[in-house]
Amino acid sequence: MVPGWLIITLVLLGIMIFLFRSANQVYLLSLVKNNFFYYFMIALFAFLAISFTRLYVLHDLDFTSYAGFLDAMKVYGIWLKGVFVNLGRVTGYAVNQEWIPSNVTNMTR
Repeated sequence: MVPGWLIITLVLLGIMIFLFRSANQVYLLSLVKNNFFYYFMIALFAFLAISFTRLYVLHDLDFTSYAGFLDAMKVYGIWLKGVFVNLGRVTGYAVNQEWIPSNVTNMTR
């Protein structure tokens, strides 16, 4: 049995490949600009579907009862909080790096 998230990902990848192959770049950029909301909603739905499926498999969640649904939402909320905390740590680490060495002098003189 093929997981649902894999099918969704392959279909979306196929659609994107078709769009990139069949249209020139200017048309594609205007297509994305005019339909950004729909692409964002599809990406958000795909993210939610993949993450819910992953947590369902890892934590053996029960969606048949209200209490099981609340437990699943608690696990998902904790997982989502961890994603944002890790994103903040990575961003903070990147900001604190010395991207331009301080011993480099101006070479334009």
